[in-house]
Amino acid sequence: MSKKRHKHQFHVPGRKKRKKKWHDRVDGDCCCIVGEVFDGPCFVATAAHGDAAAEPVRTLRMYRDARLARTYPGRVFTKVYYRYGRYGARFLRAFPVFKPVVRLALRPLVAYARTRIR
Repeated sequence: MSKKRHKHQFHVPGRKKRKKKWHDRVDGDCCCIVGEVFDGPCFVATAAHGDAAAEPVRTLRMYRDARLARTYPGRVFTKVYYRYGRYGARFLRAFPVFKPVVRLALRPLVAYARTRIR
C-alpha cells in the first residue's frame, strides 16, 4: 500500500518552510495578461518597456505578424515564446533593475525588425 503525500498549505511545526523563488513572489495578474488586452502577447518587451503601446513593442508585434507567422520555424519560435516568455516578464517584474538591460538587448532585434517589415 503506497502512502499518499499531501501538500500542506500551512506550516507544519518541525518542518522547514520552502523558500519562495522569484517566480512565486509575483502576483498572478502581472504584465503577462497582455494577450487578453491587446492583439497578442509580447511578454518580455512589454515588461521591459512598461507599456504594450510602446513603439518597440508595436514593431516586434508587427514583425511577428508580418514575417514570423509566414514560416514554419517562425511559428514554432512564436509558440515556444508564448509558452516561456511569460517567465521572463515575471522575472522583470520581480527585478525591475534589469529592465534597462533587456531594453538594450532588444534594441538590435527591434532595429532588424524595422528593416524587415518596411
